[in-house]
Amino acid sequence: MRTILLIIVSGLIFTGSQNQSRTLPLLSAQAPDLHAAKPPVKKNPTQEQISEFMQTKLDSSKEVLEGLVVEDFELIQKGTQKMIEMSNATEWQLVEGPIFAQQSAEFRNAAKDVLNYAKKKNIDGASLSYLHLTMTCIACHKQIKKSAVVMNGVFDPEQVLVTLTSEK
Repeated sequence: MRTILLIIVSGLIFTGSQNQSRTLPLLSAQAPDLHAAKPPVKKNPTQEQISEFMQTKLDSSKEVLEGLVVEDFELIQKGTQKMIEMSNATEWQLVEGPIFAQQSAEFRNAAKDVLNYAKKKNIDGASLSYLHLTMTCIACHKQIKKSAVVMNGVFDPEQVLVTLTSEK
């Protein structure tokens, strides 16, 4: 069970740590680079704040993952507690409505499960809860992108989700 979970989590880390360009190699070496045609996106101050907020959330998630891998329950608790606090912040409320409220509640519940299992020093329970927690993040980002497309023109779908690249 642990082996399978570590393989899944390692795969998530590996794919997340790669260059953020997620294009498949083209068959023709002469084919144009599709990303080269796009001009760089300039973010407004609100987008910058959201980017920083989401990067901090991602950093907390990485702390939890590190704690799970090395079975450091204090690190798991620290990262999870930070994510719970962030989910209650006003910056978290990017989109209003019942679907987003439900997703936020599910995120908080999953984070609380991770925290509770970490307090009990139950690595398997914390690991599975962390997997559920990351799935809530993915589902929410998909929903936000879908909402942006539906709003057509209110948001640019390419700019709604924060690009989580390390600029350090």
